[in-house]
Order: sequence, then C-alpha cells, then structure tokens
Amino acid sequence: MTRTFALALCASLCLGAAAEAQSLKAPVALTATSPLPSGVKLTEARWYSEQVEVSGRLFTPANFSGTSNARAVVLAPAWGQTAQSLDAYAEALAAKGIVALAVDYRGWGRSGGFIYLNERLDTYDKLRFSDRTPKLIIRRGRLEPELQIQDVRNAITYLDSIPGVDRGKIGMVGVDMAGGHVISVLGMDARVKAGVAVTPIIAGKGVEQKSYIPSAATRADMIRLARNGAPPTTPEAAKARNALESRIAVAEYRPFWRLDAIPATDAVQFIVAGADEKVKTADNAQAAADALKGSKDVHVIAGAKHALTAAQTAEAARTAADWLASKL
Repeated sequence: MTRTFALALCASLCLGAAAEAQSLKAPVALTATSPLPSGVKLTEARWYSEQVEVSGRLFTPANFSGTSNARAVVLAPAWGQTAQSLDAYAEALAAKGIVALAVDYRGWGRSGGFIYLNERLDTYDKLRFSDRTPKLIIRRGRLEPELQIQDVRNAITYLDSIPGVDRGKIGMVGVDMAGGHVISVLGMDARVKAGVAVTPIIAGKGVEQKSYIPSAATRADMIRLARNGAPPTTPEAAKARNALESRIAVAEYRPFWRLDAIPATDAVQFIVAGADEKVKTADNAQAAADALKGSKDVHVIAGAKHALTAAQTAEAARTAADWLASKL
C-alpha cells in the first residue's frame, strides 16, 4: 500500500521544498561564479542524508571519463554559507585534474530541509502497520556540526560511486567551522587521505578530554528543548529553534580532540589568516599541526582577516590545490 503525505509548509521554512522528492533528480547544469578553466564541467550532484536529498556542485576536470582514475576532493562551506562560496577552490582543484564536489548542507542552498511531523501520531506495539496521512514541517537553516559532518561523509560515499574516481585518493577542504570538520572527518573516516583547513575554527585546544558537562545556561536550553520539542510552525519560531539547537550542538563540538585519531599516513594543511581578529586560527592551527603524526603544513596569508578577500581566497585556493595535488 502506498503511503501518502500532505505537506503543511510555512513559506520561509520551506524555501526549496521541492528538494524533498522521493527519488534523485537527474543532474542539471549549474552556473559558475567565474569562467571555468578550459575543459572543466560543472553539474549538480545529488545524494541522500537520512532520507533528505542533498545537493552538491560537481566540478569534473578536462577529459574526465569513467576510466580516468582521477583524484577527488569534497569541499565543505563555512558556517552559514553554501556550496557556491567554494567555487574558487573547486575550480583550482579541477584545473589540476582533480574532481571537486562542494556540499550544500541539509537545509541550505539547493539541498532539502529537515523533515518533522507536525502532529502527534499515537502508536502501540500491536499496531504493526498503519497507513497515515500526517502533516509535515520542513525546516531550513539548522547549523549543527555533527550533522554537517554526516553530509560530508555521505558526499564521500557519492564520490565512491562515480566511475573514474580513484577511491584511494580522496581528500577534503573545509573553511571556517568546516576547517574543524576536516579534522573530524580525517579522524573518523579512513577513506579520506588528505585535507586542507582554511581559516579553521578548531575548538577543544587546552580543554581536558572528558565527558561533556553543560553549563547552567546550556542545561536550561537542553531542558527547554527536551520538554517542548514540538517543531516550530512560524518563521520566527524556526529561527529561534535553529539558534537554540546550534548553541547546544556547538557547545560540545571539540574537533581538536580527534587529532589523535588521524593516521600518520594522512596529510593536513592549515591555511590561516595572519591578522585574524575573530578567532586565533593561527594559534589553533599551529597547535593542531604540532599534534599531528603525519605530513603537515601551516600556510599564513599575511595581513588577511578571518573573512578572506577575493584575492586572498584565490591565494588560498591555489595553495590548497597544490597541497592536495602533491599529497593525493
């Protein structure tokens, strides 16, 4: 029996709700932010994270085919950014013959949103099967590190499925908070052999590795969410819920603790802004590099702030592409 679903959607919560299709759409051509290098092609890639369709910008190098045996890199955008913000990095990689896949996290860009029931459905063990028509809420704009990491790892699996990609030569680039994701993914997923963390936020330096103890404020947030966890039904409530969940998730995210799990065979580069006033990325990156067992490098962009200019981004992209081309 086919189960049907009626979607109760609030306009600002459901931007891009068409992405919740039950089967993957055919890849479509996308527009690059600048002229592509000669022979490089840009199309949309799609895969699933927990039944939500995720979108990515797939850059394939000139003469790429099902028999290419090409290296490949997943790119993860900064906090609150989309895959398109990584075009400079992806183009630099593709120009060196490397397949590049930039990710739109769930709830961002062209990816689908998080799906929630908008009503309570009573069930019990004797009811082994039922055909319902529930109302759903689709929420966008959630920022949770571990869920972003899951989207990245599913993107790695997608790359595994592409004929012409060498599964033994997969890397990762991450910017800002996703620079910490590079550390997390390398420490969790042996399929990734090299990474570049750009202006990274790598929380956990100097923090004792022990079970999580929430602050009084965080504990209050957790209690409020646990006791009143029904999905928000207005744009204002969705924004507030996103902020609440992000605070809780970030409070216990410690990618620095995963450095020990990165094998000595992996290579990691840190690209830091020399005049970063937002976070001490240079200090954290150097401490992270010192803790690594394998090949590592710290490249400083002199005078750069945390948000790189277009020229500084181009430098970071060239530096990252050169490093990954030499290490994969």
